[in-house]
Formats: sequence, structure tokens, C-alpha cells
Amino acid sequence: MKITLLRLAILCTAFQTIASCKKAANPAETAEKQVTQPAQTSAANPNLYTTVGTNIQEFNELKDAGSENTRLQLGAYWTDFDPTGFYLAPNASMQITVQQLLGTRRPQILIGTYSRYTNKWNPQVINLNTGTNTITADSNGGLIWVRFGTNQTPNSKVRITFNSGHQRVPIYIKNATTATSWASQIATYSNVPDVILIGDRVYQVYSRSRAQSTQTQDNNYVLAKADQTMNVQEAFSGLDGSAPQHQRNVNSRLLLTETDNPDYWMVATYYRTAYVTAAAPAAFTSMIGGQDGWGPWHELGHMHQQQPWKWSTLGEVTVNIYSLAVERAMGVTPSRLKRENKWAAALTWIANPSTTKDFNSSSMAGDVWTRLCMFEQLRLAFGENFYKNLHKVTRVEQPAVSTDAQKMRYFMLKSCTVSGRNLTNFFKKWGFQVDASVYTEIANLGLPQPVVEPSTLSE
Repeated sequence: MKITLLRLAILCTAFQTIASCKKAANPAETAEKQVTQPAQTSAANPNLYTTVGTNIQEFNELKDAGSENTRLQLGAYWTDFDPTGFYLAPNASMQITVQQLLGTRRPQILIGTYSRYTNKWNPQVINLNTGTNTITADSNGGLIWVRFGTNQTPNSKVRITFNSGHQRVPIYIKNATTATSWASQIATYSNVPDVILIGDRVYQVYSRSRAQSTQTQDNNYVLAKADQTMNVQEAFSGLDGSAPQHQRNVNSRLLLTETDNPDYWMVATYYRTAYVTAAAPAAFTSMIGGQDGWGPWHELGHMHQQQPWKWSTLGEVTVNIYSLAVERAMGVTPSRLKRENKWAAALTWIANPSTTKDFNSSSMAGDVWTRLCMFEQLRLAFGENFYKNLHKVTRVEQPAVSTDAQKMRYFMLKSCTVSGRNLTNFFKKWGFQVDASVYTEIANLGLPQPVVEPSTLSE
């Protein structure tokens, strides 16, 4: 699989105002409501599995994506909105009623799915009022979502009734929707362009035509593997609930969407990951559970990268410590580093005795993969808990670092304290060109040398 051609590091800007939804009779859904629902649900909409696609839905306020981003020390905001199961056609109007159940704050309606279409890269966003709201779509329309977050203490809850103007979309719920129901929905809701699939940890959005062409695939398996990807990367990040800092993101799912934008192969940015039509099978078929799932593992990895130890040359490097964790969990062997012979350049680099070689130099052969080998050597030397604990320390300390030098220093010192070893020789062999004071700080920690020098390790 190719990896992302270009990656956004942008804030999502220019949110437009206007948006919303509607619902029709739901014959295709009746049977699936009797199926036992999965345990993991949405905190914003705790009744998601039983109310999505119905005319009355309730939503709880959560900590907003920015607050969670700071707590977890991440880069891109996570998906902070829930699907309604409805679509608003281009230029169409819909009417909804908002009832305040708790508190005073109200959610927003989003019309359109981030990155789904080139012509509508970001959705319309409209603030809701209590009582009746009439919402008109722009010339593109789109799926309808609800965002309900605050940087204060969450204390509000609303009930939204979809009165008119909205259209139902095909909805697949992991381990609940039957193959018969899915086929019926695809046939029945034929006037909408997109479908929604709901896992425990992901939302998948892609074209109705793709849903038709993959109608007989095992969607439960696909969603299970996407969920597993998320769970593995969170476990690798030490999100074990052992302290308030180590609770998982309250925005419990990430969006994977098909996109028609040819400028991107796969992309991860604020609120979503996206996959151009030609690359979409890696995310939306059984490919996600095997070697060719590296692309979505990689994109979801971007959503887990901690920023205090991601300096400027590591954007496409530390992301893959999460990809490798998923690869191991999926049982893919040998690892990508080994099967593509990525270790050769790394070991050659380490063997170079020059004291002026620079880990961050563009002259490093196979730089992205070679640098990744350095991070993998730390795991080989100190085990899975090394990165779990590094993530934990970073969340607790919330370091104020911004420059490459500050981030390198932080990573070096914390790697030593987390491993309990003096890693000076390791960092020098890799060409970490930092101020001499950093090595003095490491020496002052009074830690023993590693039992086995990590730079000698490979697969």
C-alpha cells in the first residue's frame, strides 16, 4: 500500500453556518433493533445504537475536542460529533425541535462530512436554539451530525426531534445489522449518496455505490479490525484508566471517510482520516485486518501521536510506532521493517563512527524508516511498557516544549527515566546533535548503563 502523499497539519477553518436533518419510515431497521447491541457506545449519545436514524434522539454534553487534545497531548482533534443517521439534500430545508433537558448549553448541527467531497471539505455548522429550528442546506447538502462539547464542566443535555425535510441514510451497526437489513436499506434509501457504518471505536462513511459493490462482505469483521486498530493504539499509549490523565478520549470514535479529492491518497487531520476512492479498500474492506491495512493503521496512528516528543523530522516517523503495534496485534509477520529490509540502512548508520552525523539530517538514507528503527530498538530493549509509560509521563507532566531542541531534550531525558537506564551511548550512536548540557543532565540522573546496548538490536 502507498502511504499518504501529503498530510495536513491544518486547523479546520471557515465553518459555515446553516445545517440539519430529516427522517422517514424505517422498515429496514425494525428487525435489527432486537439484536443485542455492542458494549461500547457513544458518551455524547448514550442511546446511539437504538436511536440513530430515528426521529427523537438525545445528546449529552462532553468535554470538547480541544480540551481532550490538551489532556492527551495530541496533535489533531478527534472526531467530536455523532451521526444522526440522516441526510439533508442540497438547498433543502429541514425543521427540528430542541428541548433542553439539563443545563443551558446546546449543541451544533453539522451538515456534510469532513473531507468527504472536494467541493465541501468542511461541513456547515449551525448553533441550535431551544424550540423550533429551520435549517437550510447549502448547494452541496450532506450527512447530518451533532457536535456537543464544552471546555467547561459538561452539564447539559438536549432532546432533538427531527420533524421534516430530512432523509434517512443506510446505517450499519457492528454486530447488530443483519445482511438482509443492510441490503434492504441500500435498496430503500436510494436518494442519498453516502452510508454510515458504526463500530465501537470508529465511524465509516463512504459512497452508497461502494456499499452496493461490497454488499456481501463481512462488515462485522471490517469494523472489528478497525476497532481493534483503535484499541491497540490506545493500549500502546497507556490509556488504561489508571488515573484521570490516562482515561481514553471522551470522544470515543474516529471518523474514517472516503474522499473524492485526488490531492490525497490517505490523510489524517482534525476530526477525521480520509481515503481517496482508489485507496479506500484498505480502510473499508477486509484488507484493514492484514498487511495491506498499514495505510489506515498509519492514519489512525497520526491521531495518537504525542506532540512533546515529535520534533520536526518525526511527523512521518513516530506515527509508525503505532502502526507497528497494530501489525503485531494483527499477527502480520515478519514486520514491515524486516520484510522490506529497512534495518540495513539503520545498522549502517549506527556503525558510522562520525561524531558529526546528525539524526535529523536529510542525508540519512531512508530517513523515515531508518529513524523508525531507532524507536523500535527502544521497544525491543525495554518492552511494550516503555512507550506506555512514556505516554503516561508526558500526559502527567504536560511539558511546555515547542522547539526541536526542547522536544529532543524531553524525549532523551524521559527515555532514560522511563527505561531506568543511561542512554547516552545510544543517542550518540544515532547522531543526536544536542547541546552538551543534555548529556550532562542524563549523567546527573545517576542511572546504570543498559544491560544490552539498544543500538545493537534488530529483528
